[in-house]
Amino acid sequence: MDKERVHEVVKSGYAAVARQSGGCCGATSTGPHADTASRIGYSEDDITGAAADANLGLGCGNPSALASLKAGETVVDLGSGAGFDALLSAERLGPEGRFIGVDMTPEMLERARTNAVNAGHARTVEFREGLIENLPVASESADVVISNCVINLSPDKAQVFREAYRVLKPGGRLAVSDIVLSQPLPENIAKMAATWIACVGGASTEEEYLGHMRDAGFENIQYTRKPAGPLLTPSLQDPMWKAAVELIGEERIKELADTVFSYSITAEKK
Repeated sequence: MDKERVHEVVKSGYAAVARQSGGCCGATSTGPHADTASRIGYSEDDITGAAADANLGLGCGNPSALASLKAGETVVDLGSGAGFDALLSAERLGPEGRFIGVDMTPEMLERARTNAVNAGHARTVEFREGLIENLPVASESADVVISNCVINLSPDKAQVFREAYRVLKPGGRLAVSDIVLSQPLPENIAKMAATWIACVGGASTEEEYLGHMRDAGFENIQYTRKPAGPLLTPSLQDPMWKAAVELIGEERIKELADTVFSYSITAEKK
């Protein structure tokens, strides 16, 4: 798929998620979403608090906690979805902080804006429509850039990291949770639109992913990882996985899940 086609496929898939409350890494009800959030690093207060309605089971980590946010900082979120990380971050940033979420899916933006109002954070949290490869954010305006299981969906990850670097102030930091592969997917599977929507088709290997970060200028790159298969395989009945299961088969997907990892990555702009 070319870049425009990837964007179309991903936007369509996540518009459906916004309408149906399903997720690529969680099931379609509140309970499984809460369970997934707990397993990837969110606290009980995060899951049951004011941000709960924004939890669609789409994450693979907790970048707002990873970033060690401080009161008064400005944060940009690449692919902000329904606003779960935005609302959790707003609590940490306080009344003088600012959170800018960027998402290309109008249905997600609508939900996120409603969630921000309902949670009482409309004054400090805003959501802008745009591509993460071309952020609608001024250069050197952010203290922190975060992203949660979204960069893997981009057809141009090198450009995403260049944009993240651009919008960060000198001394700013990056905190990313994402799906990364231990080995490339078979080419025929990687090209399937269904596997892009289901969080794995567009994922890079560690060497490629971290290489893009270094090439963009990021330094002091630190990461931890854990197998992501346990997050993915329980949700094969989710609507976002349906097409992939039909094309590839559930057993083959479970085999490939052993090559899929959830990474928590931090880096700095000097």
